[in-house]
Amino acid sequence: MRAEYENENNAPENSFEGTEEMTFEDPVMDENEFAEPDANEGDFEDLSFDKNEFEDFISESDALNADGSDDAVPIRKKTFFRRISEKLKGKKYLLLCFFVPAFIMALIYAVMGVFPFGSNSVLVLDLNGQYVYYFEALRDIITEGGSLLYSFKRALGGEFMGIFAYYLSSPLSLIVALFPKENITEALYFMFILKCGLCGFTFGYYVHKTRPRAPVSAVLFSSMYALCAFAVVMQHNTMWTDNLILLPLIMLGIEHLIKNGGIFRFVIPLTIAVFSNFYIGYMMCIFSAAYFFFYYFKSTPEERNPLGIKKHFITRFGKFAAGGILAVCICAVIILPTYYSLSFGKTDFSTPKWLLTQKFDFADMLTKLFFGSYDTVRPEGLPFLYTGTLSLLLVPSFFISKKFSLREKIASAILIVFFIFSMNASTLDLIWHGMQKPNWLNYRYAFMLSFFLVYLAFRVFEKIREIKFSYIAGSAMGVIGLIVILQKLEYENLPDLLSVWVTIGAALIYLGILTGAASKNDLTHITAVIALTMIVSFELFGAGLVNFFDLDEDVKFSGRTGYRDHIDGLREVVFDIKENDDSFYRMEKTVHRKTNDNLALGINGLSNSTSTLNAETIEFLNRMGLSSKSHWTKYLGRTPVADSLLGIKYLITDKEEYVDFYDLVKEYEKPEYRYYENPYALSLAYGVSPLYTNSSIGDDGTYPSPPAKMNTLVNHMLGEPDGEGVFTGIDYDINTTSNLSEVYVSSHIKYEPVNKDEASSVTFFVTAVYDGPLYCYFPSEYIRECTLFIDGEQDGTYFGNETYRIVDLGTYEKGDTVTVRLELKKDNLYIWDSGYYFWQTNADRFKYAMEKLSASQFEITKHTDTQLLGTIDVAGDQTQIFTSIPYDEGWRIICDGEEVSYAKGADALITFELPEGEHDLRLEYSPDCFKYGVIISVAGLLAAVLMGASEILARKNTKKED
Repeated sequence: MRAEYENENNAPENSFEGTEEMTFEDPVMDENEFAEPDANEGDFEDLSFDKNEFEDFISESDALNADGSDDAVPIRKKTFFRRISEKLKGKKYLLLCFFVPAFIMALIYAVMGVFPFGSNSVLVLDLNGQYVYYFEALRDIITEGGSLLYSFKRALGGEFMGIFAYYLSSPLSLIVALFPKENITEALYFMFILKCGLCGFTFGYYVHKTRPRAPVSAVLFSSMYALCAFAVVMQHNTMWTDNLILLPLIMLGIEHLIKNGGIFRFVIPLTIAVFSNFYIGYMMCIFSAAYFFFYYFKSTPEERNPLGIKKHFITRFGKFAAGGILAVCICAVIILPTYYSLSFGKTDFSTPKWLLTQKFDFADMLTKLFFGSYDTVRPEGLPFLYTGTLSLLLVPSFFISKKFSLREKIASAILIVFFIFSMNASTLDLIWHGMQKPNWLNYRYAFMLSFFLVYLAFRVFEKIREIKFSYIAGSAMGVIGLIVILQKLEYENLPDLLSVWVTIGAALIYLGILTGAASKNDLTHITAVIALTMIVSFELFGAGLVNFFDLDEDVKFSGRTGYRDHIDGLREVVFDIKENDDSFYRMEKTVHRKTNDNLALGINGLSNSTSTLNAETIEFLNRMGLSSKSHWTKYLGRTPVADSLLGIKYLITDKEEYVDFYDLVKEYEKPEYRYYENPYALSLAYGVSPLYTNSSIGDDGTYPSPPAKMNTLVNHMLGEPDGEGVFTGIDYDINTTSNLSEVYVSSHIKYEPVNKDEASSVTFFVTAVYDGPLYCYFPSEYIRECTLFIDGEQDGTYFGNETYRIVDLGTYEKGDTVTVRLELKKDNLYIWDSGYYFWQTNADRFKYAMEKLSASQFEITKHTDTQLLGTIDVAGDQTQIFTSIPYDEGWRIICDGEEVSYAKGADALITFELPEGEHDLRLEYSPDCFKYGVIISVAGLLAAVLMGASEILARKNTKKED
């Protein structure tokens, strides 16, 4: 397969059509073509050496020494190393294509005060809320051991391959393992700088292979691509940026496939693209198909078919399709588990609207081409298309000048229009995004259009001394006129100074410099090009800085100290707990930075947020009274009942508080954490009554409140469906309203303000029936956030994003009266008109229930992320085994050496039956999708090796014939 990359321009090429397909080099290169460089221009792939050739060289050297001569070998060695030097000749500028944008990006971060130049960090938006924690988990897996298949560190537990495939599968993600644990933010900073540089490098390499005569220009335009608005603003979505790096290589591979028939320069980067991120990789497959047709039809027959192959389009398209299929097959090991992961709820996360609509006015899109045109990354955001003011001046000349063929202009225009309509036509945009509407961060394929615009600008600049300068001057005036008109339309994302004035000034400055670049005098031309590179670099620095400041204002960058202090402080507590208890258990905390803290801390818990969600688990935890919805779950709304049933053994808090039924274990001074142990926490699996399978805690209206649902669940687990509840419902003594009217609507009491200009509220008075915490939960199918007051003191909100859950009103003595007031923030308020709103734990019933359920627990003796071993002694009336493991067909349950079938309990969890008595029990996670993925990937790799070997053999046969 290596030979596929050798002697690109001179070596005979063989493909499936036969050995007569020998490549040749046209002695006269048309500068309008995407031509391959001459042999003396150098080639990265030529750095490899044929083994037989090297052995012949050694044999010849030995032969020269046989006659006693001392100077033969040095001559040979000098020739050998001279060859290496010749191969590197003319390519060193590609290092500048890497380092210039990387340096500019680092400078932008330095001005932003990112550590070590300040106390800020690169953490922003989802990188701050999700990705950094996934990288923490990946680092732990690499350095400490663990599995990429499954993790108990997400909500109750769940497959991890979806998270890995979507966020972590880039080969560059391994960088985090090279940094100390306390420097994860610096690892991400380094990764971003590296990826920015690689974007410039691959653009430069593309230019080197297709237009090899302008090294300084390559540095200039590679920086424009690497620092375009999309690359800068979306940089925190690091899992996407690998495809920005690979895009130029995929294009090169497609061009090589069309001209010479070799598929591996296409297959290899496409495989890496799909593997690095299946989501953007899917988009890259769409782009690859579009680019295949673009390149094929923009090229002349001589350009695309230099070998004169019959049925050229059919054979080349067949190879292209085969290459795409081969790439997907090789990635099956990650694609199939990812598809399985999405089946847990992501595919139903939103209902796509297929009706074709226009998403924005075309003028709106034009505004995003200019300096400082940041709008937002929120759902209403437009595509990020800025690639530098220079692009705006040069691209029009591509379509005006006669230096470019008509067919290339038509093909280029069609491709640009295709992208414009893809972004503006809702149905096409939906297809690009995998049939799901993006949740923020729209137009995730916009970088492809950015690349193409930069490349067209480069093509024009390449012929700057041949094109009529009036075209460029006219373009500059057109750009100035356009932004003046857009300014008159008062677009908020085009501020007068930062966008309009800067664009006008830049256009005039560039126009002056381009005058020198168009000069026939070589010194003037070179001086102008160098000056242009410096000015453009300054513009890119300014544009990146403005984009970052706007992004910070939009969604806020997070400080490094806040992240480090929170995680490092909790790690000490977690370390102590693990040192004293190495058994399998869950733990949680009442202090949160983000919902994914557990992944960074390495603890098995309930809190988690990920796009690869498990909808049933999220809904189950919501029904248990916790803050859980959409794609996330957060440990808010805790009760001793839910904690014990789900095996929460340890609880970390940041303040002294009454934690019912928990025992205080240790307190810390700085920071002031403390942790408690739950003596009633049950195992991951334990025996319950067979009646458990008849229970349901679904939203059927029978049990609208989580405490009522848990009463039903526990009583069925105990085999006492009519027994006393572990929660006692409390009637409120009286409720009063202020400025509200009441009506009954669909089983709800609807409250509406009488006078909308005045405050309106409903107040409940309730008396505690036990000593201990008092809980409230107001059921409603029509959620309207309101302000919550407890005994006259504001205590956050209710029905909010994280506050529609069980709320602990405080600890009271029996007979205490509590006042709870809901003050409307919206136009109305709906509350279920039946059942209890206030609850307390029935301590006696709770202790009785937990003691009985603990009789048949799974005693885990050995545990990993994917395997649990131990014993279980099943009582006669507890033959149904409850587990707090989310239902997943990837699990295998083996009891006494025989596999046991299992079902879904409580609408979300694994449950199975075992006979009475003591048993050896083993739970293993090994999903079929992963096994099949491995098989298909291995088959794909073998097919690739065989195809590569056949091409190499065919090429060698052609060489012999020559």
